[in-house]
Amino acid sequence: MPSASASSGAAAPPDYAAAREGLAHRARAGVVSVEGPERFDFLQGQVTQDVRGLAPGESRPAAGLTPKGKLLYIGRLVGEAERVLLLLPEDAVPAVLAHLTKYAAFQKAAVLDATSEYVRVALYGPASASFPLPEGGVRLPPEGEVAAEILAPASARAAILARLAEAGSLPVSEETAEVLRVEAGRPRLFRDADESNLPDEVGLQEAISVTKGCYVGQEVVARMRTYGRVNRRLVGFRFPEGAVASGAVFPDAEKPRLELARVTSSVVSPRFGPIGLGFAFRDVAEGAALSRPEGAGRTALVCGLPFA
Repeated sequence: MPSASASSGAAAPPDYAAAREGLAHRARAGVVSVEGPERFDFLQGQVTQDVRGLAPGESRPAAGLTPKGKLLYIGRLVGEAERVLLLLPEDAVPAVLAHLTKYAAFQKAAVLDATSEYVRVALYGPASASFPLPEGGVRLPPEGEVAAEILAPASARAAILARLAEAGSLPVSEETAEVLRVEAGRPRLFRDADESNLPDEVGLQEAISVTKGCYVGQEVVARMRTYGRVNRRLVGFRFPEGAVASGAVFPDAEKPRLELARVTSSVVSPRFGPIGLGFAFRDVAEGAALSRPEGAGRTALVCGLPFA
């Protein structure tokens, strides 16, 4: 079996190797709590996922949309006995709180920032399957590059970190976390996905229920799936001539005003070399080689996700 760095020729950082072959971890933050007797009815009308029957400890991917069907946030719902948690990127919490609070005023539901009440730890690597749960904690299913996530009361933070140290787990740096995320093809809110995107453009099919009742943005999602298709889609890019910066655009050589592709994330992977995420026009096939205008940059090869 080739080593983690075989493709690029560079030595893989220790945290990257641990995330691929052993055990590594990274702290997460961002928890919104929805409480009250009408919490399920309230969320049912707000998120793309079916909330009915969400059991304590159960997790479901979900998203929130504008009335025009564009993305507001991406997260995970987690059931508890007296509340439903919405796990989010930390920088999304203020906007999501403001948005949901505005609508909760019309129902018997309260929306609170519960970030300080919980500890969230993403686990990477095959050894994560045997990592013990703390008392009161739940193990959430894989999410892209993350093998599992531990969600527990904040009081368990010290014990979790101590157990991770005893198990030889390495903390994952921001840089390595980005590389692993891009390799897995998981879009990052505010970088690869924002209010300009429809959920199907970003590959969020698992977060969308096709059987539930009305929710904000549902008409647009349903109409798109019934009568049309998205004009662009999230793809991977390989950069064989060297890294291409985020924000780079690849126009149509015959119609310069037509954007064939745009890079939204760019990293250098120990396994794959320079790669990225971004959007390609619907008619750009997987395997296509795109070039920027003469003298402006390098080539991008369009590929499927995750990278392999």
